[in-house]
Parts: sequence; structure tokens; C-alpha cells
Amino acid sequence: MVTILLISCKDEEERTPRQVTKSYTYSQNLRGSDGVKGELQLSDLNLTDIIGNDTVKNLTRAELQLADTYLEISGLHEVETTDTVAVVLEDFTINIGNRQEINLGNVSTEPQGTNDLASDVRYSTNQVVNLIQSIFSEITSERKQANINVTFTPNVDITSADNVQLIIHFGGIYHFVLE
Repeated sequence: MVTILLISCKDEEERTPRQVTKSYTYSQNLRGSDGVKGELQLSDLNLTDIIGNDTVKNLTRAELQLADTYLEISGLHEVETTDTVAVVLEDFTINIGNRQEINLGNVSTEPQGTNDLASDVRYSTNQVVNLIQSIFSEITSERKQANINVTFTPNVDITSADNVQLIIHFGGIYHFVLE
């Protein structure tokens, strides 16, 4: 009597842990009207834009790389004004999803106070790192995206053509399984 034994084995490569390290820069145009406090709902930040759909589907965990994080408001120096007044975005506040908003203070071409931020400077303060940690937590959560809103009061008109930008840069290590 001949017996044939069939054994089904899954490929050992299946479900193999992998990781990818990526840096990402999120940038959005800012605009506003002189003296009017405005709120801008910026484009959502989606994890698939950073690491791709296949990696997102198989993501097991992620780690923010603190050394690779910064926030910058760029382009205020390029805004044309009728006189030589400093351009200021007063009470620049960022809200991530349903989290508590974070007021970064005034952003200016000529910062005066200790809490003022200068335009075109990359900041990695504790407050900025905490903000970026909130963004990273949102994009690596179940929803895989972060809703970002900003409010501020400019002292001059700022149009999209002025190219004033909010820049948020971060790096992460993304762990996933290869199927």
C-alpha cells in the first residue's frame, strides 16, 4: 500500500517583520486678511502619502525620530507691504484633530518678544516636538490621518500668491509585516 502525505507549508517569508525609515515634509500655503482672525483647515496629512498603501495596511508600530523634526513658517519676508512694517502672524495656533490647540505665539519677520518666532527659521523646541508628536500619533492611529487647522491674525493681507507656508517636517521608523 502506498500512502501519499501532503503537507501544506506557508512560505517562511510570509509575515516577516520589516521596517522602513522615512522623512516627510508637509507644507501648506497660508493666507489671511489684514486684521482679521482667520481659521484655515489645511489638507489632511495621510500616512499613505508618507509610506504607501501596502505598508500602511501592514503597519504594526511606528516611532517618531525626534532628531528629524521641525516646524517653520516660511515666506513672510517676501510679503510686500506698503511701508517697512514687520509682517506678523499674531497668535499663531495649530489644532490637530480633537486635541487641545497649541498657541505658538506670534510669527514675525522681526520678532520682538521672547515667545515670538522668526519667519524662515526651523524650530525644534519642546513645544514644537510635542506638536509633531501629536501629529505623528494621529497619523499612526487607527484613522491613519491627521486633520490640521491653524488660526492667526495677520497684520497685512496674505494671498496664496505670497507663498507663505507652514512647513512641518518629521522622520519616523515604520514597522510592518511583509505578506
